Amino acid sequence: MKMSAPLTIRAVTSLEEFKGLTCEWDRLLRTVPGHSIFITWEWLYYWSKHYLGSNQLRILLAFDERERLVGIAPLYLRRAKAQGVISFRELRFLGSEAVCSSYLDVIVDEQHKPALLQSLYRYLFNEARGEWDILTLSEVPAESSTLDLWNELFEEAGKVGEVVSRTGCPVIRLPGAIETYRAGLGRNRRYTLQRKIKCLEGAGQVEYSRATSPAEVDAAFESLVTLHQQRWSTSANGGVFADDVSRRFHREVVQVLSERGRVSLDLLALNGRPIAAIYGFVYEGCYYFYLPGFDPAALPKASPGLLLLYHRIEQSIRAGERTVDLLQGAQPYKREWSNDLRRSVTWRYYNRHARALALKLLESAKQAVKILVR
Repeated sequence: MKMSAPLTIRAVTSLEEFKGLTCEWDRLLRTVPGHSIFITWEWLYYWSKHYLGSNQLRILLAFDERERLVGIAPLYLRRAKAQGVISFRELRFLGSEAVCSSYLDVIVDEQHKPALLQSLYRYLFNEARGEWDILTLSEVPAESSTLDLWNELFEEAGKVGEVVSRTGCPVIRLPGAIETYRAGLGRNRRYTLQRKIKCLEGAGQVEYSRATSPAEVDAAFESLVTLHQQRWSTSANGGVFADDVSRRFHREVVQVLSERGRVSLDLLALNGRPIAAIYGFVYEGCYYFYLPGFDPAALPKASPGLLLLYHRIEQSIRAGERTVDLLQGAQPYKREWSNDLRRSVTWRYYNRHARALALKLLESAKQAVKILVR
């Protein structure tokens, strides 16, 4: 890789400093086409506020020779143990744990990305070399140039990296007209939807509503929490809102994002009682289907959760949105509704430390055992 003029790297390590980055963060994001809601300042700041705990912020800012901010690597440093044996220090993207963030990446335009990654590489393997053992870049979009450029730097230096996981998010590329969308569903699905709609309407008064403003989202959020927990409270994980940290994070981020017109809480009510809800985001021409909830005892034959999703897709078309992103998870209903798939990749990179070597050997031994057992 042709080496660019080095940028100056500075680390943000406190929430107070992070809070002061709002305007510059937004300015940089506007230069990154196709970026997601999950790398906005709001999502990552409030994730840090609620989930960082004893871990440490390591947001790396890159400045050019004119002291202009040209790139951000939104990272944090956590301490963990592998198999309860080897302690290690891991650099990760903010938002990469607990909340199913997708499409994480560095924040920089394509013109400055080679210089940013080269400067980050120098910083991590020189000034900050003693601070970390492994670097995990989680859920980076497969189409992003970040991994290709970063891997090129690693390969040239003979350093070690590996793919940890690959994920896919089913998406719906929307046509410009509802009639076109309905025609594309096919005869069988249109018939099934009409049958379910008639079943629902035959049970009483049906009302669809949407909360988007700060004044509306509080009550709608409580309905969502109740419906989601009704659906998942008996499962092993107990549902997203089973723990207080998750509930506090989502309540606050919903309020903040609603002030910027980026939240959509959709409800389906039968005879005045909510029976299905969807928690989603509207951002840069995309509707993100983040979290559903429904009462499993309320007219299961009508599938109110699916009918609400169908309604929301058509509302997105009316609003001129280009995509409905169903986000992580390969549930059958997502595969059935989608017409495309966005892939993401998680890579892990090892520092030249004894702990990093021990961790790599432990991971290799685990893989060897799996081969032998199978």
